[in-house]
Amino acid sequence: MPGGGDLYFCAHHGREHAARLREVAIDIHDETGALSDSPEPINES
Repeated sequence: MPGGGDLYFCAHHGREHAARLREVAIDIHDETGALSDSPEPINES
């Protein structure tokens, strides 16, 4: 963004616009892997 700041995208739209984002972004921080990791099951016995 010209004045600074952050711009957030969901994974779907981030992938859709990835080529253009790479052209203009200073930094891209992708946390898609954090969404795919399975949490530890809770043992309620």
